[in-house]
Amino acid sequence: MKARLNRILKNDLCSGCGMCSAVAEEDAIQMRINRDGYRRPFLNAAFSDKPIASEQTSRAFGASCPALGLDIRPYKTEHYHPIWGEVLEALKGYAGDEEIRRAGSSGGVISALAQYCLAKGLVDGVIQIQASEQDPLENVAVISRSRQNVIASSGSRYAPASPAEALRWVGMSTEKYLFIGKPCDVAAVRQMQAHSPRLRENIPYVVSFMCAGTPSLEGTHQVLEKLGAPRDEVTAFRYRGDGWPGLTKATLRNGEAKTMTYNDSWGKVLNRHLQTRCKICPDGIGEFADIVCADGWEGDEKGYPSFEEREGNSLILIRSETGRALFRNAEADGVVKAEAFDVGGIFAIQPFQYYRRTTILPRLMAMKLLLLKTPSYKGFELGKGMREIGLYQSFKAFTGLLVRRKKIKKRALETA
Repeated sequence: MKARLNRILKNDLCSGCGMCSAVAEEDAIQMRINRDGYRRPFLNAAFSDKPIASEQTSRAFGASCPALGLDIRPYKTEHYHPIWGEVLEALKGYAGDEEIRRAGSSGGVISALAQYCLAKGLVDGVIQIQASEQDPLENVAVISRSRQNVIASSGSRYAPASPAEALRWVGMSTEKYLFIGKPCDVAAVRQMQAHSPRLRENIPYVVSFMCAGTPSLEGTHQVLEKLGAPRDEVTAFRYRGDGWPGLTKATLRNGEAKTMTYNDSWGKVLNRHLQTRCKICPDGIGEFADIVCADGWEGDEKGYPSFEEREGNSLILIRSETGRALFRNAEADGVVKAEAFDVGGIFAIQPFQYYRRTTILPRLMAMKLLLLKTPSYKGFELGKGMREIGLYQSFKAFTGLLVRRKKIKKRALETA
């Protein structure tokens, strides 16, 4: 397992999900922010000369870590769409509870389902991410057990997070949990469940959201600089939510609040700090989840998603029968409200996900040409996506990655 981790870190393929720290011997691996502002595994010096996991666990890790590979084949049926993955139903909707709808990033559907699972006793806790009490800019994995906890964890957190760290708690528990995480986090859980009956039993529901990538914490620091908010004066920080899409908001010790629009914070700062693994990810759409949600943006006059403030709406893709049963029961109880949505219309409200999915293969080809390591992706039908986007866009993606990686390599050599 050490050798695999070293290879992952050396080739900058880690997504920071935290699964490795959960399956290794206790305290053998700790997830911490590295010098580049990403959460990465750090080996406890006490384990430098001894194994950090059993041979069986090491094999399971090798087959489950999203930095090494993703295999969607076990979850595919005749409903598989080559761009949007397994889609039993596509919907557009929002939380029936107005407080949850406003607190959430895009209609509050994920938070509403989490609260429903707790209220109905379907799970004992919800594994999700919340702002750290020690540092409001950082994220911690928590187990929510009440409506108040769920609302406190609502809203996207565009900073490194490792919810799969919580698998350690799950492995020692007899409780049942709903797991909420980024697509890579969810993939780690799903793939590890294939090797762990305890995890299969204890995590009956897995929910995700479409993800455009994890920014470095340095991106958040840059947002604060633009806001004129000193880091040591920030007592609370929201990336968005409290409306849709909601403002980025830094609250200072003196009570002053400094805000920035979602388009300015994500669109002009944070998305320029994405980690390498995110740039070659085929699964920003959460294919391994039972249910995945995303912003149900409405287009402007040019067909581009509009970020004007309004009541939140979620795009909802139901990917499994387990997810369908959960959603329909919640809908019957008025917890969520939804209507059918045409899969063909997803492109108009999630154009970035469409472009990334259809250009993944040429970018992977460019990395291989540069003799760079890449994860193994199985079953995603990436060739169909490349054919759909066409030769011109594929060539642009291919050459674009070549140029960027060569510039990065040149800078590294100049500063070595």
